[in-house]
Amino acid sequence: MTEKVLQSGTHIARYDAVEKPDHAFEAQVFVRLTREPEIAETYIPAGLFATEEEALAGARERAERALKEHEF
Repeated sequence: MTEKVLQSGTHIARYDAVEKPDHAFEAQVFVRLTREPEIAETYIPAGLFATEEEALAGARERAERALKEHEF
């Protein structure tokens, strides 16, 4: 796992690329208020990609959009 974190004001977005059994990589985004526990996160699927690098880029882009659009 290569989890990364972005923060914007009072919100946080974690993103990651997870290898699936078929060797594709799933881009995952989790958003929440910084004062909330991780269990309160909202999961946002960000797609499947052929490589980990592509998945991380897709997840980061989706995490940035979630913070900008206040998707929680």
